[in-house]
Amino acid sequence: MQLTLVLAAMLGLTAVADAAAASAAAIGATPAGAPQAAAARATVTHAPGVHELPNGDQYRGGWEMGGSDPHTYEFSIRGAVVRGIYCTYCDDATTLAFVDGRLGPDGINFTVTHVLDDGSTAYVDHAHARFDHGRMIVSGTSGAPAGGQFRYVLHKDPRGPAPLPLPVSRLPQAPPVPPVPFPRGPRVPYVPPGPWEQLTADKVVGVWIGFGNGIDKQFFIIRRVGDTLRGMVCGRCSNEYTMAALDDFRIDGDTLRFNILHEDWGPGTLPFHNQVTAHISKNEMRITTQQNNVPPRRGGAAFGTSLMGPLAVEATRGNDYTIAGAAGGN
Repeated sequence: MQLTLVLAAMLGLTAVADAAAASAAAIGATPAGAPQAAAARATVTHAPGVHELPNGDQYRGGWEMGGSDPHTYEFSIRGAVVRGIYCTYCDDATTLAFVDGRLGPDGINFTVTHVLDDGSTAYVDHAHARFDHGRMIVSGTSGAPAGGQFRYVLHKDPRGPAPLPLPVSRLPQAPPVPPVPFPRGPRVPYVPPGPWEQLTADKVVGVWIGFGNGIDKQFFIIRRVGDTLRGMVCGRCSNEYTMAALDDFRIDGDTLRFNILHEDWGPGTLPFHNQVTAHISKNEMRITTQQNNVPPRRGGAAFGTSLMGPLAVEATRGNDYTIAGAAGGN
């Protein structure tokens, strides 16, 4: 149940029954119509002689190779443009790197940019991803000092997405995850810890933690990449269904905005992004969210929650989700 609450919060669902009902009404029969929506996204008009793109739904979302040498890729695809994230032990923020590429007739050609704390490039991997009978084959050349050629065979996590109070669509296409009851209770008024602070990149970069505790807590990781900000959210960080890239960061005075890119799981049509509006005061980031695949809530965002931080990226070095799994919680 805790994981359900965590993911519901990440999606911006409110604990009150009327808002949950409104979201359900907005989504309606979407899960049943998901195959048609996916087919529409896969239909591309081409000029004569131009190769047709593969179905992006085969590629989008998270792919993992576990074991003692883990690798996880998350592909966010809009048309032919691909962006996303790469990590090894994904709750160790020092392993987070960033994907940029293009979807073509033979798969995805992409780079993975590994960055230093100041946003400068440490090195760049060059890679190609190819969908093969339910697996993702990623091969390429590492730009690391001791790098070389690599080839990874990745798969989707067999556990699938965690349940929510609404049906959860998923890719590869399968029946939606059935909803679970949403606990009801009185709203507790939120009182900020102080005035909202004027924001800079220095104030938001790092690791913010919230949405529960224990193995299911969320890591929101924000890093500099050149002169921009990018990041990821995960929790559990061992399941690539419960992670997403963070992108499209904007700072305006005391307000931070960014998008959570949902590719292969979530309520409603896929893909979508969850629009986050955030303010910070005394190490607390207060966020509200709005999915872009449902109508805006009347009266504005109805859900708010808090993240605490930021921890330095280096402070998470050595986090290893496989240890928690060995202890009985993975």
